[in-house]
Amino acid sequence: MSGKPIPPLHQSWWQRVEPWWMVGVLLLFYVISILDRLVINMLVIPIQKDLGLTDFQISLLLGPAFAICFGLCGYPLGWMTDRFSRRGVIFGGIVFWSAATIMTGLSKTFPFLFASRMGVGAGEAALQPAAYSLIADKFPKERMTTALSIFGMGPKVGTAFAFAVGGWVIAYSASHDGMVLPIVGELTSWRLAMVLIGVPGILLALLAFTFKEPARKNHVKPATDGVNVFKYMGQNKPLFISLLLGFAMAAVAAASLVSWVPTYITREFGWTPKEYAPIMGIINVISASSILFKGVIIDWLYKRGVRDAHVRFYTWLLAITPPLAIVSFSMSNPYWFMAMYAVVDVVLVSFLLYIAATIQLLMPNNMRGQTTAIFMFVTATVAAGLAPTIVASFTDFVFGDQQALGKSLMIVTTSASIVAFFVLRYSLRHLRPALEQQERDNDAHNKKIADAQANPA
Repeated sequence: MSGKPIPPLHQSWWQRVEPWWMVGVLLLFYVISILDRLVINMLVIPIQKDLGLTDFQISLLLGPAFAICFGLCGYPLGWMTDRFSRRGVIFGGIVFWSAATIMTGLSKTFPFLFASRMGVGAGEAALQPAAYSLIADKFPKERMTTALSIFGMGPKVGTAFAFAVGGWVIAYSASHDGMVLPIVGELTSWRLAMVLIGVPGILLALLAFTFKEPARKNHVKPATDGVNVFKYMGQNKPLFISLLLGFAMAAVAAASLVSWVPTYITREFGWTPKEYAPIMGIINVISASSILFKGVIIDWLYKRGVRDAHVRFYTWLLAITPPLAIVSFSMSNPYWFMAMYAVVDVVLVSFLLYIAATIQLLMPNNMRGQTTAIFMFVTATVAAGLAPTIVASFTDFVFGDQQALGKSLMIVTTSASIVAFFVLRYSLRHLRPALEQQERDNDAHNKKIADAQANPA
């Protein structure tokens, strides 16, 4: 079978539509994963009342329980992504995390709840390495960033979906508190909500088989035989260490907000999820839409020779994050807080696109899944694992007052974003030369192949 792409004029309508259908399906999966991951953030108070958990115990559920398995399972699943059917990897992951979401709602004790959240993390680790690899191979280089931007909307669309649909499910479950289901028996409102959120994912996972697996291709030079991903990254330690650390600190700032802002709104302003969920949904839709706009700006910069545009652009956003965070958590009016938080959310949170695009440009095809998993491990373990607990530690052990949650969020978000800014600015010294070298190597490799085809032995 020829590896040459079919010219657009000779493609059927489905061949033209299928790549975008694939992106749409992957975006849907991303949205479902975020919904299953975040809905528990709106159920903190009923879970605490039901199981008698402290803020610190809740932080372990929001952070380490999910993040440990999300990080540890990412690399083996990334390795599978680089070698086996990426559609199969995604299908298995969705079924697993959806079942774990259901088990979260059925948990009667803290250890069982912790284990269920670990299952959600393990399953969700399958999606991103496989999805980024599929998109990079499905689209030509000049359209890859646009496709990645659409998929990159997943966290924000998913968060909006979590607040909108999750808020509705929570309200529905509250009105059916004590509902009796076959086999599982009586369920309190928060348990029913988790079950209702988890079930659809098992059925929707079949959509992974509605598009073809694209042939694997390289946009950069092939890996040297016998060199694994760690040795490859080790050839430019300053670059990869600074990228990992910088994005990890950005993730700390972002995860602090995602994990604790819903609880902050309830404690500070007395709003219930039913009251704040619609506004949070709108904020996340705006933030999601901004990702495409950012992608257009980055493409514009890249076409004009700014090869490190993805990271450079994000550092510009990080520079204005600290003052925005300080102003936001100084607001006493809930509507003004929501308006300022919307700006912070647009500026700070959607950092995954910058990581994904940079990896596709830097790494050989047979290392993309593994590299994505490594970045997921560092950012998810530090962010989702430590950030909620860092915030809770300030609240419980430094201030000793649950009403000081806003101060804790201000300190963690501001400090982490400042560190991220300086570390990522440092990474730019090494990133641009590395990307330019990869372009030269890729051009030489493609010329060698073209010459071999033109002059067969």
